[in-house]
Amino acid sequence: MDYSARLVRSSSAATGTLFVEFEVVTPGFSFQPGQASLFSFPPEFPLGDKSRIFSLCSAPSEIPRLSIATRLTPGSAFKEALSKIQPGQPFLIEEATGEFLLPGGETPGTLVFLAGGIGITPFRSMIRELRHRKDSRFRILLMTVNRTGDETPFLSECQEWMRAGRLTWIPVLTREDLPPGVSRQERIEEGLSRVLKEAGENSLLYLAGPPGMVDTFHQTLLGQFLVEEPRIKSDMFFGYLSR
Repeated sequence: MDYSARLVRSSSAATGTLFVEFEVVTPGFSFQPGQASLFSFPPEFPLGDKSRIFSLCSAPSEIPRLSIATRLTPGSAFKEALSKIQPGQPFLIEEATGEFLLPGGETPGTLVFLAGGIGITPFRSMIRELRHRKDSRFRILLMTVNRTGDETPFLSECQEWMRAGRLTWIPVLTREDLPPGVSRQERIEEGLSRVLKEAGENSLLYLAGPPGMVDTFHQTLLGQFLVEEPRIKSDMFFGYLSR
């Protein structure tokens, strides 16, 4: 089923990252934190490829408001149109799908969120919803990997979560303040080592971001840190590579 929506506003979530907020007009839309939806311009909109899948970065409790964020890819006609349209522009949104979800049940535990760049979007949805519910079952460690601080999506929100004591945030910057002789991969491994030491052996690890970065996380966790596969849940943003 398609739901009608309209654009409310767009702004910057970081250098090179667009944040877009919609209002869902059709009643009944729902989703779980971590899921994604297909967003489409209406048939009459003058664009060849009118649709993209985006992870939802707002919380279910915020409906009818719905938010996404995306890297602005050079040469992407879809993203260029999305960055220039005016408030009120109609959209169609499909039902949310995906199994990249918080654990069920009442058992408390530690969750490690490893976000590569724009991969923070499903984690933002999860964190905002847990805060809304005042759900304290989970201890959360969030590691974000970006080239610079300016390119870190939702930087001020991450800082606020940390100040509020809702989670432990470990920002990893692979270009900024990188000492001579230290590689990008070494910086990531340093961050993973710190996170895993603090999280403990029974934590669950969630990986999200561009496929190459998620694959790097995955292989490093399995090969270097000997994390067991059942503890890892991945969400690869293949749409990140689409124009």
